[in-house]
Amino acid sequence: MADIKFSCPHCSQNITCDELWGGHQLQCPSCGNNLIVPAQAAPAAASASPLVPKPPAGASPRLAIGQAHSAAGASAPGVSPQKNIPIRNLTPPPKPKKSPLVKYLTMAVVLIALGVGGYFGFIWLSGVQAKANAKREAAERNSDGGEAGHIANIYNTLDATEPGRSLDSLGGRSGSPRKRPSGVGQEIPISGSGASNGPAGAVDNQSLIPPTWSLEIVGAKIPETKVNGMISGTNFVLETARVDPLGGAQVLRLIQGQILAPDREILVYLHLKPGEKLGGQTLSISQDMIGSAVPQVAKRWKTNPKFAPQLKSFYNGYAMKLELGQMADNAVPGKIFLSLPDPEHSVVAGLFKASLPVTDPNAQPQAAPVMAAPTPAAQDPARAAAQEAFDKRYGIKR
Repeated sequence: MADIKFSCPHCSQNITCDELWGGHQLQCPSCGNNLIVPAQAAPAAASASPLVPKPPAGASPRLAIGQAHSAAGASAPGVSPQKNIPIRNLTPPPKPKKSPLVKYLTMAVVLIALGVGGYFGFIWLSGVQAKANAKREAAERNSDGGEAGHIANIYNTLDATEPGRSLDSLGGRSGSPRKRPSGVGQEIPISGSGASNGPAGAVDNQSLIPPTWSLEIVGAKIPETKVNGMISGTNFVLETARVDPLGGAQVLRLIQGQILAPDREILVYLHLKPGEKLGGQTLSISQDMIGSAVPQVAKRWKTNPKFAPQLKSFYNGYAMKLELGQMADNAVPGKIFLSLPDPEHSVVAGLFKASLPVTDPNAQPQAAPVMAAPTPAAQDPARAAAQEAFDKRYGIKR
């Protein structure tokens, strides 16, 4: 196979390659530029006999540079000989490398976009949550009248029970509560409720003084007014005070609303010692006290008038002063200051007069008298049948 010898048009380097590369593009081994291999002219007719063998191929490479075009292969005078560089594996030029700066800029743009999207997304979600909470709170306030509606009801009730004022005289009054000064340690002028189970009439006619929440029992003061304060973030004004037996305890109940399902209530569980009578007790409980000497207290409140009141008990951590007077006329007077360690800072304080059930808790239980059964002769058939049904129902054996 014949060789093609030519010079690079870019660097004038002498190149030798196989004739099969004629008309094809290749890369100069010296300068790296692309070039077209010139096509070889058709060979002239052989003058020699075809029987004459061709001279053996030399040791020169099939494709080389730096070789003279002369048959002898000698370089021109004054020109240094150049090495022949064979070209066999013609690989395509390498792809241009991307700058790492572009990669870093792309990553920075993506991170900035994610950060901005997360920031504004968080703001949007916070706004949606705030609107949802506002709607829910508005619905709860509208369902039970809210704190303002509850205060308005208390004012209306107190105004309606003022001495010398009838309900008919309130016709021109608007439904909104009357503007009154409020605040800790500031008097709120209202009239007494006149409740038969509440404190004495002199206390009812005094102005309410809201207590100050504090877990420091040393500086706690009991105002000389009716028990009032805050329970679970809502105003509390005593309407009924009772002492009810529950198991082995006497439960002091300070109630606002109905007795069976109060709107707000404070319960103090008093455990009397054997032989001890109710009345004359004085308790001072600090927040660091624990043990059996600390009575259980609880608060009850309604979040919605349609639902039953909730109950939360406290066994320690609260501050309380409780003074009970001597029992008289089936009632026990007393004073109380109670601050609960709840998030709403519930606190009640003031004077009360707690009524007792018909049964005196200080009285010794007496055995019920046993009535003699009537003789059969004294019973008529109808009465005998009714008595037999009664005895059967309650398991009475005669």
